[in-house]
Amino acid sequence: MLQRRIWGVLVSLLAPLATAANTIERDVAIIGGGASGSYAAIRLREDYNLSVVVIEKATMLGGHVSTWVDEAGRGYEAGVQNYIDIGYAKEFFARMGVETGPPVRASVARVDVDFSTGKKLDGSAPPAADVQAALARYEALAEQYLPILEPGWWTFPEPAAIPADLLLPFRNFTAKHNLTAAVPTIFSITGFGVADLLSSPTLWVMRSFGYHMCRVMLRKDTSFVPKSGRNQDLYDKVLESLGSDVLLSSTVLSSVRSRADGPQSGVELQVRDAAGSVKQIKAKRMLFTPALSQANTASFDFDMFEQSVFAALNYSTSYVGIVSHPSLPANTSFFNVPASEPGNSTTVLPTAPFSARFDNYAGTPYYRVIAVGNADMDIDGARKIVKDSFWKITGDLSTHSPLVPLKFHYFKSHGLVSGSATREDLEKGFIQWLNQLQGRWSTWYTGATWGVHLTTDQWVLTDTVLERLVDSLHEGE
Repeated sequence: MLQRRIWGVLVSLLAPLATAANTIERDVAIIGGGASGSYAAIRLREDYNLSVVVIEKATMLGGHVSTWVDEAGRGYEAGVQNYIDIGYAKEFFARMGVETGPPVRASVARVDVDFSTGKKLDGSAPPAADVQAALARYEALAEQYLPILEPGWWTFPEPAAIPADLLLPFRNFTAKHNLTAAVPTIFSITGFGVADLLSSPTLWVMRSFGYHMCRVMLRKDTSFVPKSGRNQDLYDKVLESLGSDVLLSSTVLSSVRSRADGPQSGVELQVRDAAGSVKQIKAKRMLFTPALSQANTASFDFDMFEQSVFAALNYSTSYVGIVSHPSLPANTSFFNVPASEPGNSTTVLPTAPFSARFDNYAGTPYYRVIAVGNADMDIDGARKIVKDSFWKITGDLSTHSPLVPLKFHYFKSHGLVSGSATREDLEKGFIQWLNQLQGRWSTWYTGATWGVHLTTDQWVLTDTVLERLVDSLHEGE
């Protein structure tokens, strides 16, 4: 109660700064204009006939999309690589007028290197047949748990009924089900973002490398990309469609959320926009899409229970970029694989902070890089990790140019990823705590914390959240 009084005083002090001309009234205020927020805004406005405002701190929509365009106009994706064809994903692109097609990317040679030493590891990868067989077993297990893992946590069992496999450290889970041959693939595709993958409860790994991604790797499901080669095109179209309903380069200064139920409840936000003006936003509901970190939630009136749930989440962070250097050979990608004892190459993974790969775009001098660290890793630390790895992997190449620095054409935070909680908190009811937040104080949630960490999986999840959010607007009518 005291906390709410303090927030109320703060809002009353800021309110005079928001004039009547700067007051915005909407049905739904959406915090964050990434994949989930952008998708939700279009659906709420066009399919549910609700008014929306999107508050985004960046200068553009798109979140984890990281498109760099070279001088010739060719797009290179450092972040999101493709989209799995599930739900209404293709229809959403078509609605926004963005043509799609299958991913077309020429293959290049793969070299496994221990980035900490520069040692090349010949023959370290498991045989392809073993990988495919292990992925098929993983798919069967992921399908078994699909009803409680996707979309969202809506049907997740009470702590005493959580399947034991989902609580096992992933190392134990893979050994139990003969999945170790798939570990390098899972790690290289999405698993590198899961903090200490092999020690993490299997639940969180299946939220990172989910059922549908596994099926894509087995060629049972398909994926697609924009024909233009630029993922940013989708979000530019969303911005064009939403127009003044998007506030870019804007930050929430404070919030007051009503405890009332039904259509009379709501949210008041004080927002500083790109011009420095303070706007007052009055909305019936708030949809919160960013990671539930202290930095992202500090300016909101979240109570002690909400903050305690947020505090239980652990995140890793990643930075993505496009680099080039004369020493990097054409049509060759380098993957970080720690040197290990024979037979252990599938059970030893890099430890944070680390650089995951130098992934070449065939026929070009450009390489995609990914740096992964703890939640507090900053951009300077991430650049250093990439540079240090570069000097290690190119140290013995005859074309080495030590006086030429590694060129960063593009480098950007990919944000906090792979939110997870400990096994102990899962057994105390952490997922149930998360579910209790949905709809609490006029606030609903979507985004990677609530579903599989891939764009189209998040859109499927968001559909289920929007149904409940809209229903809450009509309660008591």
